[in-house]
Amino acid sequence: MGDTRRLRQNFVVLAPYLGVGFLVGVAILLAGSGVLLGTALAISGHLPSVEALYTPPSEATRIYAANGDLIASLYQENRANIPLSQIPRTFQRAVIDTEDAGFYRHHGISLRGVLRASFRNVRERGLAEGGSTITQQLARNLFLTNEKALSRKIAEMLLAVQIERRLTKDEILERYLNQVYFGQGAYGVEAAAEVYFGKPAQDLTLPESALLAGLIRAPSYDSPYDRPDRAMARRAEVLQRMVELGDITPVQMRAAQLAPIQLVEKGNAGFIGIRAPWFVSYILPPLLQRYGEDVLYKGGLRIYTTLDLAWQAQAEAVLKAGIDRADHDKLNVHQGAMIVLDPQTGAIRAMIGGYDYRASQFNRAWQARRQPGSAFKPFTYATALLRGIPFTTMLQDAPISYTLTDGTTWEPKNFDNKWYGWVTMRFALENSLNAATIRLEERVDPENIVALAHRLGIESALQPTPSLTLGSSDVTLLEMASAYGVFASGGVRAAPMAILKVTDSKGNVLQDNVPQRTVVLSPEVAYMMADLLKGNVRRGTGAAANLGIPQGGKTGTTDDYRNAWFIGFTPTIVTGVWVGNDDNSAMKKVTGGGLPAQIWAAFMKPVTDTMPKTDWPRPAGVVEAVTCATTGLLAAPDCPDPHPELFIKGTEPTTYDQSHGTSSPSGAAGPSAASAAGQMAAGQAAAVASSPASSLPLTVTAPQNGSQVSAPFLVKGATRPGAAVHVAVQVKAGFLNVRVADADAPVDASGNFAYLVNPTVKPAGATLTIVVSAAAGQDTASTAVSVQEQ
Repeated sequence: MGDTRRLRQNFVVLAPYLGVGFLVGVAILLAGSGVLLGTALAISGHLPSVEALYTPPSEATRIYAANGDLIASLYQENRANIPLSQIPRTFQRAVIDTEDAGFYRHHGISLRGVLRASFRNVRERGLAEGGSTITQQLARNLFLTNEKALSRKIAEMLLAVQIERRLTKDEILERYLNQVYFGQGAYGVEAAAEVYFGKPAQDLTLPESALLAGLIRAPSYDSPYDRPDRAMARRAEVLQRMVELGDITPVQMRAAQLAPIQLVEKGNAGFIGIRAPWFVSYILPPLLQRYGEDVLYKGGLRIYTTLDLAWQAQAEAVLKAGIDRADHDKLNVHQGAMIVLDPQTGAIRAMIGGYDYRASQFNRAWQARRQPGSAFKPFTYATALLRGIPFTTMLQDAPISYTLTDGTTWEPKNFDNKWYGWVTMRFALENSLNAATIRLEERVDPENIVALAHRLGIESALQPTPSLTLGSSDVTLLEMASAYGVFASGGVRAAPMAILKVTDSKGNVLQDNVPQRTVVLSPEVAYMMADLLKGNVRRGTGAAANLGIPQGGKTGTTDDYRNAWFIGFTPTIVTGVWVGNDDNSAMKKVTGGGLPAQIWAAFMKPVTDTMPKTDWPRPAGVVEAVTCATTGLLAAPDCPDPHPELFIKGTEPTTYDQSHGTSSPSGAAGPSAASAAGQMAAGQAAAVASSPASSLPLTVTAPQNGSQVSAPFLVKGATRPGAAVHVAVQVKAGFLNVRVADADAPVDASGNFAYLVNPTVKPAGATLTIVVSAAAGQDTASTAVSVQEQ
């Protein structure tokens, strides 16, 4: 009895709107079936509550770039709700004229539409036409399915009457226009305007409005992407209908019909409008963890990010172009990654995780851990600076070997398979010398390097082995770029940041991020490292990245050419580039100074062209001194290779190099053998002038100063019997400036000594500086001669 009573009540409500025609049509459709009463009873007893009218519908989350441009929408239903006042009247009328011309006159159900649909359905023996009003469509969209069944149709009409009793016509229209499906994953006019035309709904033109209104009936069939001719024809139908109902003039119709369809590029209906998939894939995990899937995909969040869309597009283009060029040259390079950061704030300005996101979604910018090769070396040199070791410290670049735990021997070599003898720290880094840097690592202790690298931003596990400084531990590109950012920012570590702010759909702030900055290096050490890495770009392995502006950088290449890196920076940008292969196969002689440096320069050139070319300001704690390259001591007037060098105050040399035959300026006293050794690395023997007060005799009898020699040749001389004699020989020819000998010479009972000089490099015309020092107890002496190779 209860079901029958509800049925009677609902039909009493419905009857005034239906008329006899509808009842006749229904009776004809169900004649002989005997299901009318059962269908009506079932519907009446299970109508959903219309309270959902007041529940905000699900809404897509929008992700925006730093300038406010839309990057992507995340949704289960791509929707953005807007008030009716922001929907152009031409669009409103286009929809009403096409879908329900009597919308503002009926009470939810159109008698004419019902009769037309009923008799057509009878004629075609099925449900060929629905005859639904806008209110009925809203009821179906909110509460029902699209099933073509009489039961659904009756429920739709019953619900439409209830909706009309609760809402005004404008409220119904607003809800409908925010709910209806337009194809391409777009629900509601705001999403549709963005998906098809890349603009907000309030900017829709008449031709665009007519096109979207025409999609409602059959969005797939009339798709302007898949069937542009059909979409144009449907648009013409809408415009003609608007003329018939007096909403536009024939002149307006003809102008709109002639307008071409200007669509944005077709997107993936599951991820509409995405313009930076690598970046979006990076920010999704923390967003999901914080807000949950339901809120993220249905809650209409507004996510404001640090991304620069122009830089993102530029980075993607140059990376692809570089890999394509390598493929053309058959270099076996198939993947790459780029990251661009603001070192002052940590803001991620661009992120490219691979060659093609559609082919592989693995993000190599932050998910891939690879050996960085020599790009790791700056952390060793920064550790040395922190321990007061200046760049003039001499390092021995000569063969070195280690016995590994499995019994094999590891003998690291330089990339060019050459040895450079005694060189300064600066020369070793600029030319990426391996053995020299390993010796520096031993001096500063690899555990200290690990600690500093972690402090700078390397989060991956690092093994404190002799190969650490050569980049044997796997790291990510994002970690490396972030760590280099400390050198660019004056010693401040700014944690990578991608999300600036998150709000709900009403604008309430849920998350407001600020840069996380921590001082991890003194300004002096950071400045010194930036200056050191300038040299790698100007004179060293990173020359292909040289833009002629204040910039620093370092190359990295791993064994067998499996990874190639370049990390470079200016005071305002840090950019990292990696190339390689997912299967870890070797590339064909691709080095960090080649393809990665070229890609880096191709990106940075247009980016920096519009920026001020500001340099890093020198801190007060950094001083400059002119040193002699052969010893690292202050250059006397006759130094053949004076070189300005920077020092952290307190580590600069205080004595002059007197190895070239003159006294130091202003009568400055020369250093003792012990103080000279202190100016050199790890107490290594150094050739310096003897103190005027020394009573130790020392003479060099051959070769004569200024003479020409042909190696091999003997260095001969005499000193006090029992004294120790040390001979150091430096060769300089053009860009070449290496130490070729550094050894003790035998002294006989009479005090005579002789040492055979046989350098591995013998360039014609080279200048050889021979420094001979002697020590006996507290007495020391030093002298030097300069000769020329024939």
